[in-house]
Amino acid sequence: MEKIGLILLTLFLVAGEAWSQTDTLKNRPVQQWFAKNERFKPEFKTMVQLWGLYSMGMQVYNKDLKAYEPVDDRLNFHLRRARFVVTGEPYQRLKYTVAFFYDQIGRDVLASGVGTSNKADPSAGIWDAFFHWKISKNESLNLVGGWFRPQMQRESITAAWAVNSFEKSMSQNYVRTHLVGTGPGRATGLNLGGLMQWDMGFVKKAALNYNLGIFNPVTAELSGTSSGKKFSPLVAGRVSLSLGDPELTKYGIAYDINFFNKRRGGSLDFNFSSQGATDLFKSSRAFGPGLLFNWGPLNLDGEWIWLVREGKRTLENGDVRNFTVTSRTGHFRVGANIPAGRFVIEPTVLAMQFDGAMDASGQADAAAVKESSGQETTFDAGLNWYLDGKNLKLMVHYTWRKGDAGDAGDGSQVNMYFSQNGVGAIRRGDWLGVGLNAIF
Repeated sequence: MEKIGLILLTLFLVAGEAWSQTDTLKNRPVQQWFAKNERFKPEFKTMVQLWGLYSMGMQVYNKDLKAYEPVDDRLNFHLRRARFVVTGEPYQRLKYTVAFFYDQIGRDVLASGVGTSNKADPSAGIWDAFFHWKISKNESLNLVGGWFRPQMQRESITAAWAVNSFEKSMSQNYVRTHLVGTGPGRATGLNLGGLMQWDMGFVKKAALNYNLGIFNPVTAELSGTSSGKKFSPLVAGRVSLSLGDPELTKYGIAYDINFFNKRRGGSLDFNFSSQGATDLFKSSRAFGPGLLFNWGPLNLDGEWIWLVREGKRTLENGDVRNFTVTSRTGHFRVGANIPAGRFVIEPTVLAMQFDGAMDASGQADAAAVKESSGQETTFDAGLNWYLDGKNLKLMVHYTWRKGDAGDAGDGSQVNMYFSQNGVGAIRRGDWLGVGLNAIF
């Protein structure tokens, strides 16, 4: 799979170079290499999510007592996410995006939310940094390169400001760590993609959005800076067929869920990834379908992804066990837009599930290749109040959580329900959340 990805990228790049230089039929130049955009000006955007969570039922594992102990329910105000984004098109058909982050400012890690606290002295860094070269005159052939999310799994590649649950479905975290080893889900690489649209008679409109990328995650060895002595690139991609009104009219790597009654159509996705041997595993792959359906006020999306890794470990008797670990994760979410004067109110419901190995042997296999195990379930229900579309949104939601550690038992950290960075083993509680999303 990795060789196929390399061959395809090479062929398309060669084709793109030839196209950009010469019209083979008329034998004359048709486009300059990256002609300057005389009207170029950098564009700036700020994005914030201010949350107030009232957390209930959080428990921390006491190693000495070998038991979970409850912590006080608490109110926690924090900046869940914050971005400063710079974009521009300095050359014709060549764009760039750089996004800086300063997330989780004020987060209490004993609150029931997810993610690591940014502590009292907030840290900042690069969230995205990539270029977008539109190779073809239409939207059919594009190259994106740099530091960004592999185009695999709709929830992972949809921004938190675009989803209509309070928090993104944490199924994305299981997929991201499977792909690149970290929760943010970014890696350095190249992605070839495009959008093709046509009329199809009985459905009137159809579109095909495709992506195929090659990346080099370096999170396994040497303090997270190398894949180890063994190297295999990650190949990841997706194909999405849209029927009815399109979800995209121009190619890009940003996606929406709520089109505010303007779309009547559906999109069917297929996601896939593959990586060969590294020091951590013998092979790793993921695959599964996804769905987006918008019909006037109705917004529905979901997906189900299989995560598979092959590895080996040495048993206590000295035998070598070769194994395959398989887990599954996904979500289903539905909302409906209700007009409220010049505003829109949207009630939404989300269900998320993760299913991994439950027996002792399977969980030991999963741990050997750094895969999650056990089970996690999340339900979210609430109201969104759109004051200016996605640019300004108020939210009130309640989130329920439960988990099962399987044979690993109390004190294990087999998945996100049972683990919190900076704390250790936990049982994650529920929360009542009030949030403000703003894009300026």
